[in-house]
Amino acid sequence: MPTDLPPVRQGFFGLLLSHHPEDKLHLCYSFKMGRRRVFFCARCLALIPTMFLTLLAGRLSGPWPAWLEWGLLFGPILPAMIDWGTATATGKPERANWVRFTTGLGLGIGAGAFLHINTYALLSKPIMAQFVFLLTTVWMVWLVSYSRRSRQRREGRLKRQKNRPSLEEFMRQAMPEEPDSPTDQRKDGG
Repeated sequence: MPTDLPPVRQGFFGLLLSHHPEDKLHLCYSFKMGRRRVFFCARCLALIPTMFLTLLAGRLSGPWPAWLEWGLLFGPILPAMIDWGTATATGKPERANWVRFTTGLGLGIGAGAFLHINTYALLSKPIMAQFVFLLTTVWMVWLVSYSRRSRQRREGRLKRQKNRPSLEEFMRQAMPEEPDSPTDQRKDGG
């Protein structure tokens, strides 16, 4: 996002088109419409038209052979799942918009194929397999991401504990030095 633009005030429709908060608008393409700048999510800018085009092509061609169903349900979505999974699991920043746009094309083909196949074979084996694949992928990415965040929290806790004084040191710091009692003075002096 160019830095010479005025600050963005994002309303409901702006969030609907970009579905990214204002600090993540670099994940969007921006277009000037009249006097306003409109942001579109880079991935969805490719996903939505491709989904409708795939659905239209499927409706015009009729039922697909099984090999094409399996291929269109899994092949095009793999790059997007790998892109999202690696970025989320490793905690690395999001990819460039051209990568997000390209993976959106694949997601659009997969989503359009999903919709088309369900029009003539509701919840068929390929559809259920894609559903299980997506759920498994999301679960695995969540598990790896959770493990990474837990490890980081544990390392931070250990670092804080290492720098923490022992109980004896803490008590010595917390309690002021008291002068010797009169009985101690008598023992020493007399």
